[in-house]
Amino acid sequence: MNELLEKEKTILEKIADIYIFIMILLFPLIVDKTGFFHILECKWRAYASIAGTYFLLNIFIILYFMIFKKTNIFRSNELSIIQWLAIAFLGVNILSCFTSPFFGKYNLFIGVGRGEGLIMMSFYTLSFLFVSLFAKFKRKYISYFTISSIFVSLIAILQYIGFNPFNMFQDGIGTHNVSFMGTIGNVDFVSALYCIFLPISFSAFIFLEDNEKWEKILHLLSVLMGFFIIGIIDVQSGKLAFLITLIIIFPFILLNNRRLSRFLTLLATILMSYCINVILNPEYHYDLNHLGLYFQFNYIVVLFLIVCSILIYLSYVLKKIDYTCSNNQRIIKMYYLGIFGCGIFALLVLYFGNFKSGILYEIHELLHGNFDDNFGTYRIFLWKRTLTLIPQYLLLGSGPDSFAIRFMAKYTNDIAAIGPLTINDTAANVYLTMAMNIGIIGLFTYLSFLFFQLREGIKKIRYSDFFASFVLLVAIICYLIQDFFNLSLVIVTPIFWLLMALHYKSIFVEKRKFLD
Repeated sequence: MNELLEKEKTILEKIADIYIFIMILLFPLIVDKTGFFHILECKWRAYASIAGTYFLLNIFIILYFMIFKKTNIFRSNELSIIQWLAIAFLGVNILSCFTSPFFGKYNLFIGVGRGEGLIMMSFYTLSFLFVSLFAKFKRKYISYFTISSIFVSLIAILQYIGFNPFNMFQDGIGTHNVSFMGTIGNVDFVSALYCIFLPISFSAFIFLEDNEKWEKILHLLSVLMGFFIIGIIDVQSGKLAFLITLIIIFPFILLNNRRLSRFLTLLATILMSYCINVILNPEYHYDLNHLGLYFQFNYIVVLFLIVCSILIYLSYVLKKIDYTCSNNQRIIKMYYLGIFGCGIFALLVLYFGNFKSGILYEIHELLHGNFDDNFGTYRIFLWKRTLTLIPQYLLLGSGPDSFAIRFMAKYTNDIAAIGPLTINDTAANVYLTMAMNIGIIGLFTYLSFLFFQLREGIKKIRYSDFFASFVLLVAIICYLIQDFFNLSLVIVTPIFWLLMALHYKSIFVEKRKFLD
């Protein structure tokens, strides 16, 4: 009986391994002949096919062994609180869908807006459950993320310098238009994907001591190419997420000379990506319908090169200075207290300062209670009105991906008054959108699920050595921060749920190592 059970586990592990490979390395690259025009529909169909096949194979194998071999794999798999919360989240989505006042009139299985209806919400949750139950964590998955980042960046770079791989730019959308890039689409979603890819490459390069030389080169290349694109698309939410994530993990970089040395190398790499951007200097000639590259080598480039050289030199020097205080919790606590103090001081400056324009002015006004609709690139307009709508269906919301039904019916005139009429189908904030769609019960369940994920990951930090779980945890934190300013979409969200499943498995692997 045990032999049959092990055979079943092995088969399920292999299927999970294939699914993970496809989702990380191939799914981001999947496009169809329509280019950017129907990229959402293309990704939706692709993910539904990939995930649906994965689920059916798992169910078939489980039923086969259960019926014909009299084995039950679930007897040897006790569910954790994280997995139970994932199941509860799925249950809330189902309840919200079938109790929705719009269920009979609208297709909430697909969704009304972004295709984030019950089908996709179920697929995200089931993918987490199947991978967390049956996959076996492998270090190569971290390399998968880095390699995928390189492929996505390469396509975006080729587009930026005038090529059109996969014929993504069509009918008026040109290579000079950086609102759409790569095989991802809108630059906000490109930024969201990089909030997974780049923190993994960044933290893997710094914290994983057993990296092979080729892995280090790949991580560096991923950071160089990724931040080159980040500089082009200039999405503020992504930059803010990277900055806050770096502030959070920075004390763990400082406590070891090898990590600090690698960090300086990465910093030089990031600066070099911006330096290359300055050198290329593309310019689109509308009258000729031609993109030209006008290479320049000015004082800014020289300054970048000097700073990069200094950083590389300091990185080399730090390698020779052997120190470590990884177990010094007092230093870490003092750092976070200092960050908290700096944050309070910054808020006081922003509150009392006299700012005339820009983001600092907007924060200053928000602190004084002025929630102008134009602040936050239209987000304050969305957030204010979303908060007034949430109480209407407080507990279970109005159904998965039903935001547009309620928001547009209530605020069409407000939208028209502020500018050209657009369809607002999310709050540009995952958490507020979720509260409106599946209620505070759904949001609370999701936040509880995230809390226990983060808690288990953070608990591992007390050990002196850093394993893969920390690398994946950094990416989860970065992505969750950008979720405050972005939306859930099948183009990126399935990869995030897979990331959480792999993080869960990496915790299990490392916990077992320490127990052994």
